[in-house]
Amino acid sequence: MKRELLRTIADHFRSIFDTEVSGRLIWISPLLGVIAGLGGAAFFALLDLTQSFVLGRGMGYYPPSAGAETASHAPQLPVVWWAVVLIPVIGGLLCGLLVYSFAPEAEGHGTDAMVRAFHRLGGRIRTRVPFVKALASIITIGTGGSAGREGPIAQIGAGLGSMVSDRLRLGERDRRLLMLSGAAAGIGAIFRAPLGGALFVSEVLYGSTALEFAAVIPAFIASITGYTTFSLIFGRAVVFETPPDLVFTNLTELPFYLAFAFVCALVGYVYVAVFYGLRNRVFRKLPIPKYLKPAVGGLVLGLIALQLPHVMSGGYGWIQQAIDGQLTVGLLVLLCFGKIVATSFTISSGGSGGVFAPSLFIGAMLGGAFGQLCHQFFPETITHPEAFVLVGMGGFFAGVARVPLTAMLMVCEMSGSYDLLIPLMLVSIVNVAVLSSRWSLYEEQVPAMVDSPAHQGDFVVDVLEQIRVREVMNTHRQMDLIPDDMPLPEILRRAADTENTYFPVVDRDRRLVGIFSLRDLRTVLTGDRAGSLVLATDIATTPVLTVSPDDDLHVALRRFTRKNIDELPVLDPEQPGRILGMLRRKEVIAAYHQRVTQLRQPSESVSGSGSR
Repeated sequence: MKRELLRTIADHFRSIFDTEVSGRLIWISPLLGVIAGLGGAAFFALLDLTQSFVLGRGMGYYPPSAGAETASHAPQLPVVWWAVVLIPVIGGLLCGLLVYSFAPEAEGHGTDAMVRAFHRLGGRIRTRVPFVKALASIITIGTGGSAGREGPIAQIGAGLGSMVSDRLRLGERDRRLLMLSGAAAGIGAIFRAPLGGALFVSEVLYGSTALEFAAVIPAFIASITGYTTFSLIFGRAVVFETPPDLVFTNLTELPFYLAFAFVCALVGYVYVAVFYGLRNRVFRKLPIPKYLKPAVGGLVLGLIALQLPHVMSGGYGWIQQAIDGQLTVGLLVLLCFGKIVATSFTISSGGSGGVFAPSLFIGAMLGGAFGQLCHQFFPETITHPEAFVLVGMGGFFAGVARVPLTAMLMVCEMSGSYDLLIPLMLVSIVNVAVLSSRWSLYEEQVPAMVDSPAHQGDFVVDVLEQIRVREVMNTHRQMDLIPDDMPLPEILRRAADTENTYFPVVDRDRRLVGIFSLRDLRTVLTGDRAGSLVLATDIATTPVLTVSPDDDLHVALRRFTRKNIDELPVLDPEQPGRILGMLRRKEVIAAYHQRVTQLRQPSESVSGSGSR
């Protein structure tokens, strides 16, 4: 009974997840999630320690805390002005030396490197890259660079996924999916957004609304385990705290959110244009060694920070103050555009860091300014201007990254509230629609799956998937079912009187327990074990590869080739173990040839009529 129950469970599991294709990833993803979660925790702790030491003790800069973070020092703007300029320069120089000496692909925001590895590198990331990226990003962000944690942790997690794949000697398809799963685990952990992390890696690959559906399940599993691992170390606190009365209830606010979506699109265009304009027209043409360019970017950042120190590092504390309504309209506008320039100089110069946190910052400041202005002119309609801060975070990032689903869900998870989902949906979708696919922070995105080298050949019609086993199997062919206790002499007499070459072995209830072929019989006869003591169960091979009548021939062909066999038992899905017939490999080939011939006939007749 126990064996039958386990077989039933295994068959059911295979029918749901198709374990021959991706089932192994379902078992590997949790382990990868734990590894990436620990990697994210180490990165987070080292970054926090570096910021506390360098920004705090070096500059005297203690930004406000966000969410449920406990601040070790009261908020304080920098007091050592020369350190504000010098420290980012030193950080940029160290980052440049590290990256361009050991792993040039670790420059810039790491998400693009992950996307490129998926589409063009077969999911391969050099082993050293995650470690170089982590250290370079800690140096950049920890010394005040205007960058975020999303890009580094995406590349770190992706690199870990690639490393695990190489150790397990997985194929290219599995390597790509595990790479995405590792990135999802890292993002879901460090941003405390497991759902958003999994969706991000599936959505960010394409500039259209396409999703990498094959990655969704392993990415979800890895993201959940990564988030759980990280939370066990740092707790489950949300990133941002929101007022309990911040709920969307007034439909008359929707026109204001619609107008705000167009404002987000305009500023998003400016952001992308400045970001890549500085890289292409300034830093690439700058006649100095590459490793010095991040130091130049750090110098400009330091000069900006003399007047607007808020733009240094991630800036989550200032976002929290915008949510709490503690920043003026004038300061919000300055911070919005100051962050655009600061981020562009930090990352476009070759510094290492992500663009997610800066995008949230820009959107938050833009939303805060827009919301307060609307409240001043329409106080009876716009009663909670701080709601525009959260909507701006998600809506703005959705447009510049072309990830509307991710942006909506990540902001909801990071704030612990879904009460603003409707305006978030509106602003995100409209912003994505207004900004063309040309204006994206992720230039390695491809328009759709058909444009990805990773999916070459996927869009050829698979004829075998259109044909079911029940359409091909010969139900009239006589089977030779061998009882499991039949002795060898009787088996030999049965085999001599039949044309069959495969013999299913069944128990007393006529349920399949094994199978053997004439080749197996010959192997037995060459040894010294022949005789009445040898039973059918001793010859039979287990476990048996089988199909059901509803399986397609693509599934059947994979199982034929898995053990290089010529026949498969067909089992009744309603009665586990009951054998309905045998499917031959030559029947599959004949069905394939017939269907291809049928598909060609219309085109041939058309071409024939055209020639006449």
